[in-house]
Amino acid sequence: MSGSDKDAVTGDLPANDLIEIHDPEIDPEAIMAKIRARIQERRTQLGYVRPQFSTFGGSVLPDRPNDIAYDPELFDHLELVNEQYTKVPSESNLQPSPATRVPLLGSLWAMIREQAHGLVLFYTNRTSSHQTGVNREIISILNGLTTLNIEQQRRIERLESELEAVRLNMFEREGK
Repeated sequence: MSGSDKDAVTGDLPANDLIEIHDPEIDPEAIMAKIRARIQERRTQLGYVRPQFSTFGGSVLPDRPNDIAYDPELFDHLELVNEQYTKVPSESNLQPSPATRVPLLGSLWAMIREQAHGLVLFYTNRTSSHQTGVNREIISILNGLTTLNIEQQRRIERLESELEAVRLNMFEREGK
């Protein structure tokens, strides 16, 4: 079972995936509901507070600054990842097999191969979809950090300019 089968908010596993019961008189959903209620009750008694994490806003790629020095390679790579992170190839690419040309069994083998390949693609695409979401968050954070870096660089240059003006003013006063 993958981590993506968990509920994103509560972290709960679906009852039918956690407990396998073949008796129609036993309801795994009801059992899991009781277990979850008891856990929540116990957490409340102990004063447990579930941490709430805010989501990071979707930061867009900043423009290349024209008023300060910057690393062009950083922007080249940032532009590339912003453009490429959603382009995950997921189409079927089942190569022909000589075994599919065998009379009678060949068509059966082709059907089995196609179904097995489709099953592999299903799970691969689920994983790719999850990873694309992770990549989106990471790239958004990189975009935000780059924007912050540009703003800080501008501030540093402004403060250095002000400091130089104060030094010149000080030297002029001392020279008089």
